Amino acid sequence: MSIIVERWLVEKELTARMDVQIDRLLIKRQEMVDALQAGDLTTVRQMYRQDRWLMSQVRVYDEQGAIMFPRYLDRGEQRRQERMQEDNQTIDSSSIQTAQSVPAMSKLDTIKKSKDDDGVSRDKPSVLNHILSPMVPRSATLADPDNRPELADVTVVLPDKQTVIIQLRPHLRFSDVIELQRGNFPIRLLLIIVFSVLVCVWLSRTLTRRIRRVQHTVHRMIDGDYQAQPNLSKMGDDELGLLAKDVAKLSTRLAESELARKQMLSDISHELRSPLARLEVATELTRDFAPNASRYLDRIDKESTRMNELIGQIIHIQSLQMQQYTVDSLESEAVDIAEIISEIGQDVCFEFQHKNVSWQWQSPKFSSKNSPITSWTVLGNQEQLHSALENVIRNAFMHTASDSVVMADVKKIEVANKIPAIQINITDAGGGVADKDLERIFQPFVRLDSARHRETGGYGLGLAIVHAVVMAHKGYINVYNRQDGVQGLTVQIVLPMRH
Repeated sequence: MSIIVERWLVEKELTARMDVQIDRLLIKRQEMVDALQAGDLTTVRQMYRQDRWLMSQVRVYDEQGAIMFPRYLDRGEQRRQERMQEDNQTIDSSSIQTAQSVPAMSKLDTIKKSKDDDGVSRDKPSVLNHILSPMVPRSATLADPDNRPELADVTVVLPDKQTVIIQLRPHLRFSDVIELQRGNFPIRLLLIIVFSVLVCVWLSRTLTRRIRRVQHTVHRMIDGDYQAQPNLSKMGDDELGLLAKDVAKLSTRLAESELARKQMLSDISHELRSPLARLEVATELTRDFAPNASRYLDRIDKESTRMNELIGQIIHIQSLQMQQYTVDSLESEAVDIAEIISEIGQDVCFEFQHKNVSWQWQSPKFSSKNSPITSWTVLGNQEQLHSALENVIRNAFMHTASDSVVMADVKKIEVANKIPAIQINITDAGGGVADKDLERIFQPFVRLDSARHRETGGYGLGLAIVHAVVMAHKGYINVYNRQDGVQGLTVQIVLPMRH
């Protein structure tokens, strides 16, 4: 591309220079016509002496076709004729030796001719050589009388009634062309740099776009979403395309493995309910036949009830986790987060009034007069979101110290791709959690204080259910210890506002 542009610039400059030179030649020709018509040959000779190179492109022929001007051309032709005569004499004196060497030369000519016929030694110029070859002035085209009528031959009648012909043969110096090409080298270098930068930008953007698609899939896998993008396997057959195909296969295998694991756990939970149901029936029958064993039967009945509750929570978690991989699994409806928090706060304050815990919460509906009612709503499942928030707030009241404060607040934020979301913070004044245990607090059956959970009857599934509900609503949940110098824990829930 740079060579083509440089050729165009050089040709344009040569055309401009040739136009200037033709204008000068036309002026010289007119002066020569005036001098010849007046019979002033001295002026003509003086013109050739003053600008020899320019006037060499103006030739004057007599009626016999011999060159009258410039005269140095005649002397050059005489010298060439003398050299030709000397060469002929040399050829005649050595004709015998030449005759002896004819067979050998003929053989060589035959061999060369055969090679030329076979096309082995014949050099054919390639397209690249034609492009890279130095540009020569296109004077033949520029000086064509058909294209430039003013360059046609002019006939002049001398005072002695003889006629002469003035012919123009404009051409440029080859050194000027070479100098012009060297002068355009910075332009060629600049074009090469610009073209290289554009190609590099295009390649980098193309590769970056493909890498980001693979990176986005990996990030989704890290977050627990193993569904790969459908177009990930159609990124080509190069190294990056093969990597994308491997990531897609890995994502599919992980999704299948996760679904199989959850399905197996769900099946086991369902299968456990059948013997528990038979055990309850057997317990009730035993009460009729062994009334003295009621104390032991009550114990069996209590443990069976707890087992049923545990299995129910396990099945609930599995159903919530399965919603992450099922399209449109949630029956979406407008859920007012502020209203749910206000309702739960009233219930838990009544339930934990013996601890004298203060509930610090002010609904944004009443704190901001300009805030519309629908500004704190999300699309989701009303029952699931109510259960999740109730679990978090109830845990905060349960684990906070007596005569302390439990705080709740909501605010609007923006998540990835500038999607509006609601951030919910529930903060207690309990003992907090060790930093090493913060990452596994949402795992099923994790009880950081076994004695406390035994006292409250927990199984370590509450926060696991909360995590599953939030993930099913395409949100995320974090937990961290308070940083304001007070011991306690803050649970942060972010839910996108998908209006």
